[in-house]
Amino acid sequence: MRMEHLQYLIEINNYHSISAAAQALYLSQTTLSAILKGVEEELGFPIFLRTHNGVQPTTEGEEALALIWEILSRYEEIQGLGGADTSRRPVPILLSPTINEALSLPLSRRFLEREPEGNLEFHIEVGDEIGNRILNNDGNIGVTYYTQRHLEEYRAIASKYQVEVEVLCRDKLYLLMRRDHPLAGRRSISVDELCDLNFAILAHFNTQEDSIAQPRYLGHGNRYTTFPNVTLLKRAVCSGNVVSLLSGYAIQHGSENCPEELLGIPLTGTREENAILMCLIHRPDSSVRYQEKVAIQCIKEHFAALDWREST
Repeated sequence: MRMEHLQYLIEINNYHSISAAAQALYLSQTTLSAILKGVEEELGFPIFLRTHNGVQPTTEGEEALALIWEILSRYEEIQGLGGADTSRRPVPILLSPTINEALSLPLSRRFLEREPEGNLEFHIEVGDEIGNRILNNDGNIGVTYYTQRHLEEYRAIASKYQVEVEVLCRDKLYLLMRRDHPLAGRRSISVDELCDLNFAILAHFNTQEDSIAQPRYLGHGNRYTTFPNVTLLKRAVCSGNVVSLLSGYAIQHGSENCPEELLGIPLTGTREENAILMCLIHRPDSSVRYQEKVAIQCIKEHFAALDWREST
C-alpha cells in the first residue's frame, strides 16, 4: 500500500465522492476506483459505502480514516526531520479583510515558532464567501465574522458537511474618529445620528449582506470614500474630518495599533444587536494535514492570549 493511496482515501472522504476526488487529484475516476478497491481488498473490509449521493465511510472506514490521517501526519513530521520540501507546502487560510489586517502577522510569527520550515498563505475573502468556500472544499481553514443569527444558520448547514465552527471572541462595531471630532465626547452613538458625515469605509461594507451597519442603513447625506485596507483607512481618519466603521479587533489589533489621536465609540440602534462573533471555520482533524492542524491550534492560542477588555 503506497502513501499516496492513503492520501487518496482522505480526499475521497473530504469530497464524499470518488469522481470529485479524482478530479481534484487529476486522476480518472476509473483509476481512483481501482485504487480504492485494491486498498479495501488489502485491508479486508470496505472503507466506503456507495450511495446515490456519493460515498460515506463505513464504521470500520471511519476508524481507518482516523488512523490514516495520523499516519500521514507522522509521515510529514518524519520527512521534516530530513528537510524534505513537503514541509514547505503552503497552508492556505481564508480571512475577511479586517481580520487579515490584524491577524496575519502575529499568526505567522506564532506558526513559524512551531514550524520553522512551514508556510502560511493568506487569502482575503468577503463575508459569507469564507464559509461557502470551506463547504465547497475550496479551503480547510477560515476566520470571519458572523452575527448571532447568521452563525446559527451557518452552523446548521456546516454540521451536514462535517465542517466545524468555533467562536473565537465576541466583538462589536465602533465609529472610529479623531479625539477632536464633534462626536468624540459621546459614550455611544446611534446609527440614526450618523448624518452628513464623511466616511472612510472598506469595500466589503458595500457588498457584505450580513453587515449590521451597511452604509445604506445609516443616516442621510453621508459621503463615502472606499479604501483598500485598514491601514490606509486609519490614516485617512487621522488626517482629516473623516470617520469610519470598524470592529474593535481591527481598531486595537491591526497592523498599526490605533493611534493615540483616534477614538472608537460603540454603535447603537443597528439592524441587529451590535454583536459580531469572530469564528474559526475548519475541517475536522481527520480531514486536514499536520501543518493545517498546527495552524488551527495557533489561531486558537492567539485569541486565547489576547486581552479583549480594550475592544469589547
